[in-house]
Amino acid sequence: MNWQPEMDLAIAAARRAAGRLESQFANDAGVRSSQGKDIKTRADVAAEEIIKTVLAPSGFPVLAEESAGSEDWGIGLRWLVDPLDGTMNFTRAFPAYAVSIALWENAKPLLGVVLDLPRQGIYCGIVGAGATRNGRAIRVSNVVECGQAILATGFPTGRDYGPEALENFVGRVRSFKKIRMIGSATLSLAMVAQGTFDAYYEEDIMIWDVAAGLALVAAAGGQISVRPGQMPHSVLASASNGRLGI
Repeated sequence: MNWQPEMDLAIAAARRAAGRLESQFANDAGVRSSQGKDIKTRADVAAEEIIKTVLAPSGFPVLAEESAGSEDWGIGLRWLVDPLDGTMNFTRAFPAYAVSIALWENAKPLLGVVLDLPRQGIYCGIVGAGATRNGRAIRVSNVVECGQAILATGFPTGRDYGPEALENFVGRVRSFKKIRMIGSATLSLAMVAQGTFDAYYEEDIMIWDVAAGLALVAAAGGQISVRPGQMPHSVLASASNGRLGI
């Protein structure tokens, strides 16, 4: 099936949301709450409403960060949306945040759009048809050894921070040459798709944080894996250039 009409809709939604974020919230994200390791802003809510409105003509349901209920994201066709991935970065003017929109069917990605706001880069990918950044084709890297590879990861709000869990995490990732944490899962995955990073791994990350980025990696020739996490809508997500084991 040709998913280009849905891709065009997702691009339009991402651009509209980015315009609102840059015009209204660039100097004040409007922090609503900042408890524990989580942060909520009016910017997220405003961008999400725009995205949902633009995507509405598709007729597909939307699971988005700010309005998520108990629906099963792994059944049928569904938009998975993070209106502002890297919210803390956005509030501190650290240049790693993005609008993230994906379409998945039965727990598998069909397409993804990631709009990198600070760099005005737009990543688009349709699984089976390729991925681009600003219209130019991108591909995953050719690195074959973990000892020469860069792994992107992070510590999401809901993960287990107990000693045993952290020890297991270190054991899993320490074979890589370098580890990078930029505070945006979707941009980390976009960088795997374009070959800047070689792999990605994160535990108990929310599906909307990684849905578009995983679609990009798959579209760019990489391999992805998604397993259920410990919380509703959370997953253990990994991705690579297809030559590295994670």
